[in-house]
Amino acid sequence: MGIDFGSCGLSAALLDRASGQLHPIYWETPQAEFAAASASFRIPSVVAIEETAPNSTSGQQVTVKSVGCRQLDVPAGEFLLQNFKLPLKVGIPYQRATAGMYEPLLQWSSNRAMSIALPLHAVRALLATLNPSNQGQKFGKVGEVLDSAMAANFALLPVSNLICKASGLTAETLDAALKDLQGVILGTPASWSDAYRFNLREAVLGADLVASGSQIFVVEDAIATLVAAVIPIKNPTEVPSSAINSINSELAEAAPLTVNASSFSGGTLILNAGAVTVELALVELPENLQDLTRADFTCQSFDAAGNAFDQDIICQLLAKNETWGMSIDLPRPGHPDLPSRYQLQQRLQGSVFGLQLLEAARQIKVILQHQESFVLDIGQQHWDVKRKDLESLVLVPFVQQLNRELNALLSRAGMSPAGINQAICTGGMGGWAAIARWLRQKLPNAIVLQDREWEGDRDISETHNSPLSYLPQNIKNSKKSGQVACGLASLALYPQILDVPQQYSDFFLLWELMQVLGRETLSFEEILQLLERQGVNTRTCEPRILRILSGQLPAGLLPEEEDFMLLAEESRQNPDWEAILAEPLFFEDVSRGYRLNVEHASVVREYLGLLASSSQQKLLEPLTIAWDVRMDSDR
Repeated sequence: MGIDFGSCGLSAALLDRASGQLHPIYWETPQAEFAAASASFRIPSVVAIEETAPNSTSGQQVTVKSVGCRQLDVPAGEFLLQNFKLPLKVGIPYQRATAGMYEPLLQWSSNRAMSIALPLHAVRALLATLNPSNQGQKFGKVGEVLDSAMAANFALLPVSNLICKASGLTAETLDAALKDLQGVILGTPASWSDAYRFNLREAVLGADLVASGSQIFVVEDAIATLVAAVIPIKNPTEVPSSAINSINSELAEAAPLTVNASSFSGGTLILNAGAVTVELALVELPENLQDLTRADFTCQSFDAAGNAFDQDIICQLLAKNETWGMSIDLPRPGHPDLPSRYQLQQRLQGSVFGLQLLEAARQIKVILQHQESFVLDIGQQHWDVKRKDLESLVLVPFVQQLNRELNALLSRAGMSPAGINQAICTGGMGGWAAIARWLRQKLPNAIVLQDREWEGDRDISETHNSPLSYLPQNIKNSKKSGQVACGLASLALYPQILDVPQQYSDFFLLWELMQVLGRETLSFEEILQLLERQGVNTRTCEPRILRILSGQLPAGLLPEEEDFMLLAEESRQNPDWEAILAEPLFFEDVSRGYRLNVEHASVVREYLGLLASSSQQKLLEPLTIAWDVRMDSDR
């Protein structure tokens, strides 16, 4: 199963490895008495949360009331959790002995803090809709999926009334396939840490989709985008469904961007522009795709995409010189400026007016692609927004930054703009005509292929407290068909592309280094020999071992400095993190090698033990490869 979990929506697809047949998954809502059932290949990444106890670090209890909601009117006592992909990269939830709540705490808005375990819990609820055996019942039992501490903070999840089906499969065949599911492949931004991959695997295991972490692979989104483009998605024989009849055309739209896969050759650029990141990749395609390996790809992330674009619309077109009492540094248009963007988002999410501004920005972004101006009123505020201003103040800086990122990627890959034969663009921002114009100028010999997916994944005229009542009909009815999910599932046909080195997480490598090193200084070669005796295939991970020895702790062990603004003030001063950062873990002698700071290692071991005890996966052991993935040594 390929699962594309995005900031805005979730889509999935099944692959029969024996036949090579893809079966895109869709969800039906039950038929009401006077209404026809509806279906969608993509459900919103939204959950409704009910707080059942005061919001505090030790006593908050929450229940997920519903998932994948399209109608976003929220009753009192509940709030909507949206855009919760980003927090999953901050760190791994764990419970300190002195606190009842899972750490760290996120500063979700200016007036709400919550445990990082809540977004993880929400992903589990979304993924549970992919398991038909969960329909109509609660999933997860204390002692199985949740330990007693987490159960104290998070009530068991009700399964949504969404009914999971698969194109071309009967309900009985789908149920049998999911009960015998051999693997799950998910996507990730290229620059995100092991913590994000770890949290995704936790959510899959918590939803009971597979039994072991060894059955779960996490692959860069840009790689899945390429595979989706070169693998034709044939519409299987349909199982009759009145609900799916209205969206059958989506399967045809999911074909490889109207270009025959055999025409793909040579230098290829992939640009997947989502809500949080723009994923870029370069690859020289061989004549036989079975010869393509993970090492052939050069991947890069740019941390300013659809959400940043919305913020820039607010700052440059709506706010101008007015910040409505927000005493913060506004981000520069087109630049990541992550701490400023995190703080701005928290302020906007902390008020009804801020949420209305965010919704207005999302709609302006779409509407001004179709008309020259738009008049907007929110309360007493009035704007006449021009397309030319959007382009000059927001779009041009965004494209300029993308151009810098592409230049850096071309340099890393050792490729020239003239050597690119095709550019594949997808995602919400990837469909902009301005992106295609820029790429045609930048890459003179390239065919630019775009799909026309818009960044919104729901009928935004139905959004709670929407400031707009008008939206062009052709935009209202835009749909998404899960191309990236189909690409992820199709990777099972190309196991040599799957990232074998992720068998060893950076957390595992750190643990092993603390096991084999002591007070004696050893050369790098001697350290590798000791690891080999422990059974570690060091050839797949030498650069990562060297980075850890040189003082670079695994990304995700502690939050990155730029992500601290996502945390509540009390979590920024986490005593476990302060203790780890108080001293270096390894000492380096330039001429002789490395030795362990033995006393300090006990602090790091204790912290890793806390992370391991709070999870279902074996954090401090290697992942056993469950599929027939060819290792580097076999080539």
